[in-house]
Amino acid sequence: MASSRLRAPGRPCLLLGAILLASCSDGGGGAPPASGDGGGPPASGPDASASTGSSTSASTGDDAVAARFPTPRALYEGAVAPSCAGVEGSCHRGWAQPELSSFEAFIATAGAFCQTGVGDPRAVVDGCERPGDRLVFADGAERALLRVIVPEGAPRAPSEVTVALDGPAGDVSAVARVRAPVVEGQAEFRQELRGVVFTPLEPASRLRLDLSRAGEDVARAFDLRRWPRRGADVVVADANGNGRDAAGAELRQLVPGRPERSFLYLRLLGDELGARMPLVENVWSREATRALYCFVRGLPEGWQPDTRVADEPIAYAGCPSDPEGGGPVAPGYEAVQAIFDQRCASGPCHGAERASGLDLRRAALAAGEVIGAPSREVPGRALVAPSAADESYLVCKIEPGCDERAQGTAPMPIGGELGAEERAAIRAWIEAGAKLD
Repeated sequence: MASSRLRAPGRPCLLLGAILLASCSDGGGGAPPASGDGGGPPASGPDASASTGSSTSASTGDDAVAARFPTPRALYEGAVAPSCAGVEGSCHRGWAQPELSSFEAFIATAGAFCQTGVGDPRAVVDGCERPGDRLVFADGAERALLRVIVPEGAPRAPSEVTVALDGPAGDVSAVARVRAPVVEGQAEFRQELRGVVFTPLEPASRLRLDLSRAGEDVARAFDLRRWPRRGADVVVADANGNGRDAAGAELRQLVPGRPERSFLYLRLLGDELGARMPLVENVWSREATRALYCFVRGLPEGWQPDTRVADEPIAYAGCPSDPEGGGPVAPGYEAVQAIFDQRCASGPCHGAERASGLDLRRAALAAGEVIGAPSREVPGRALVAPSAADESYLVCKIEPGCDERAQGTAPMPIGGELGAEERAAIRAWIEAGAKLD
């Protein structure tokens, strides 16, 4: 993350039970200030054991983090809730994004846009910008709205605005509508722009919109000073106005399988995306940070929020012991199988669908379908050559820089490369003989 990204401005937050003022970011993410009840902070602080009410235990040996936060429910009840939404008045209980007042709200952040409630659009970081609505012109041309510039001092229903598009405007004799791109989780806005008069400007990607005869609803929809935005308001792709649109926006509140793209997790690590969370650290701990990392990492890509995950063990196997410090992953088979299960064998890939004839589930490895077996793409090369990672075609497929892949084939996994520690774990397992015990 570039340190030049704009930071979210602070806002005072009143915590009930103890008169405590702390700066609380509207930008969302991570764990905001904790709330006490007059008797001090909850007993789930850094030196206390979390009481979760869950009977599920983790099968990860003497891993202290797994013992303290064995399940997503334990993580929520022992760290997220008391740090973020313990009582009315806590930042993420009803008024600051993301909403974290219940376990259901916590997991609903999976795939959700980040910084939707930040107090100033200029503070939205590039990675959280949303795809912009599109102007549909009379000749059928469509252009994404990058910015809407409202004249200084204009009324709340401005009579005119200037818009910046992602390309030259089409036929401005009429504009059929504004439409939202098809993006999951984004409210669709289809607005007929009757009465709007368009004047081409220089460069050709700019237009002046005269809204004086368009009606108050249309005029208000283009007023980006109203924040947070509402469902019928225009969404722009360059909310912070720094000239970089949302084309590369890769962050969401939580991204299943990708903690490094999860805004809520990243806010715990530093201040590059806004004030580091939590601002009051009497409940949150490094153990909770690791638990959140491993929980998100263990979710299959494309996972949709499902409360049945609450009491399932968090996948600590193969998860870095210190994700903040880039700690190593154990090279054992269980760690590698966890990577296969989470990143390769889910969905229409190398599980039941056997994409390219490859099955990376546990039974297939045990049956000898992978270890020592020839690759279908390069038959003269073993998928996994025990004790020879560099000769294993599987390693070539997951290494971004490998130029020995079959012509016309893509690196794996589709949707995003494995992390360095994951690739290192697979290499180490193969070099150790690719044993299944």
